[in-house]
Amino acid sequence: MKAFTALSLVALCLAAACGGTPRLETRTFALHYLNQGEVDQLLHPYVDFERPNAKGAMTSTGSTVTVRETPDNLDRIGRVLAQFDRPQPRVQLHFEIIKADGAVRTDPSIRDVETVLKSLFRFQGYSLVADGMVTGSEHSRTTQTLAGAGGPYWLSAVISQISGTGDSAIVHLGVELRFNGPGGSFETTVGIPAGKTAVLGNVTGSTTSSALILAVRPDLVIN
Repeated sequence: MKAFTALSLVALCLAAACGGTPRLETRTFALHYLNQGEVDQLLHPYVDFERPNAKGAMTSTGSTVTVRETPDNLDRIGRVLAQFDRPQPRVQLHFEIIKADGAVRTDPSIRDVETVLKSLFRFQGYSLVADGMVTGSEHSRTTQTLAGAGGPYWLSAVISQISGTGDSAIVHLGVELRFNGPGGSFETTVGIPAGKTAVLGNVTGSTTSSALILAVRPDLVIN
């Protein structure tokens, strides 16, 4: 009778383990680059906080995150952290403010972009009036005041997203250019392949026969 009772208890325990209540484990993962908000957003889908009789749990500090979940979900969390808990890529933005007018001339400093300008606009000549370079990372905002003919120029850029890696990376920017004078503002959002120069648009200059054109080239910084 006692032997039968013991076997019955074992069978009941095995049935419970294979039923609707999963086995949970607790693991602690080291964090290197992600902040707490980023960790919560990344890992929340893998933690079932409402599971009946076996609720998941997650606690994060500045350097670790501890998760109680099923082994499969813990493995998934480990893979997610391995993918995203890395140094954030940095971007160097090279801006050029170019004057376009009726003067026939060639400026060697903008030789690379002049062909593109001539295909987009109908001005006779183009010359560089100011340029600048700033470095930032994803979600960062940078501002810079540039000196040059007709300036100063106030430039603001937000790096909203960096998608892809290496040669296939796309840098998504929000850019604003302001200066004193009629029509002295320009604002746009754009996605630019890393290493490529984009003409973002033109701002009307002080006369109807001239314009200021803004160009930008994002380059990924190799750490």
